[in-house]
Amino acid sequence: MKVYRLFIPSLFITLTIFSFVNRPTPITASANGYQIDTVAENLRVPWQLVFLPDKSILFTEREGRVRIIRNNKLVAKPIFNLNDVVLRNKSGALGLCLHPDFRKNKLIYLASNYMLNDRMKLRIVRYQMENDTLFDPLIILKDIPANQNHTGCRLAFGPDKKLYITTGDADQPTLAQDLKAYNGKVLRVSDDGTSPSDNPFITNDTAHKEIWSYGHRNPQGLSFQAGTGLLYESEHGPTGGDEINLIKKGANYGWPEVHHDERRIGMESPLFQYTPSIGPGEAMFYNGDQFPQLKGKLLVACLRGESILCLTLTNNKITDQSVFFKNQYGRIRSVVTGPDGYIYFSTSMHDPGEGHPRDEHDDMILRMRPSATSKLQLNMSTETVKVPAATQKRTEQKVASSSKPQSGSRTTNTKTAAGIFQQLCASCHGDKLQGTATAKGFRKGKFLHGSDKKSIISNITNGIVEKGMPSWNGAISNQDISKLVDYILANSLK
Repeated sequence: MKVYRLFIPSLFITLTIFSFVNRPTPITASANGYQIDTVAENLRVPWQLVFLPDKSILFTEREGRVRIIRNNKLVAKPIFNLNDVVLRNKSGALGLCLHPDFRKNKLIYLASNYMLNDRMKLRIVRYQMENDTLFDPLIILKDIPANQNHTGCRLAFGPDKKLYITTGDADQPTLAQDLKAYNGKVLRVSDDGTSPSDNPFITNDTAHKEIWSYGHRNPQGLSFQAGTGLLYESEHGPTGGDEINLIKKGANYGWPEVHHDERRIGMESPLFQYTPSIGPGEAMFYNGDQFPQLKGKLLVACLRGESILCLTLTNNKITDQSVFFKNQYGRIRSVVTGPDGYIYFSTSMHDPGEGHPRDEHDDMILRMRPSATSKLQLNMSTETVKVPAATQKRTEQKVASSSKPQSGSRTTNTKTAAGIFQQLCASCHGDKLQGTATAKGFRKGKFLHGSDKKSIISNITNGIVEKGMPSWNGAISNQDISKLVDYILANSLK
């Protein structure tokens, strides 16, 4: 195991951009600080980490492996391989969780993508685990629509001993509003996959009985707050508009009909939205004893933001936020508390399109613990932020420039064609149509799927799902789509 020491005068760094480094390196500033250990490296997107009763770490690698770290050493041979897993961009072996009574029944739950009739799907399977072997599979849910970018999928048991599952919209946004579709939902099932009798749509003959909430885009974090049992969720927005939500039974979270700072009666607004994007991954409440200043805080792993976000919640509102590890370890996907009270997190650099391995050590599982000299004297600001009254207009918050969240009414602003492009298209196609590593640009009139207005309108409306191009039908009106195409055509020759 490699050990790196990081000393900083404050545990929390305000939202400031730090220079990128290729490997964790010592930064000496004060005797107060914490220490980062490399628990495992040379991995391929460790997507979900859980701890076994013997304190071993069980985790999925997105390429289709389930692996173990025992006694601080990675066991070379995976305990399980998913031979039919499909790998396209962000798909593969995803969520993993233990049954609440794992000590007695040895049951684990695993989510993965597979192909059925040339379409990508998601399934959740329960296994028995004995002697580092998974066997006796029971399908909990299957044939959930998925895609290479918007699959979800986080698994978490609640205090009610029900299994909660997030699903992405699978690049078909309008289906997030459809109760007959699994796309864009938080699902709730019993440990055997049956639908609990108190689910909100259990008596609705035209809805999936497993649905707990809907109108989600790509939720990848679920965490229950100790004491209250409230469920919080982190979710990827279209271009910015990433969300932190309080999940309520039967509630509609708006996608694609509202996003960013838009509001509509009957649809839940996020506690906070992040523009520019932070790419929120796993979320967890810290309830360990090693970092008293973090007790009860919601920590969110950030992919695009390359950091861990720390949120203070007061009366179900975000009243303070800070970020740490900014641009030090790359994209962070999973964050969990170990039985030792330390914080464990994983990097996600082998993500086609956005994540690129920096060296042979990526990806890694890292551990944060108090340094020997700090005596847990980690300095943390206790400043809170006054939340404006709900009737006040909410202003856009940018994570790069402010660490103090505000909230209020979400209002719909008149959208220009340039604004629509920046909001929905720029993250893939470049802010000036120049293209990115994720998708081609539109310079010099080069279009791969038709260059006339009718073809482009069709592509934007319906998407090119098999290529990773989402449908924007429902997210913007037909009139705005036409206006957007005119903007693209007018600027593609510049």
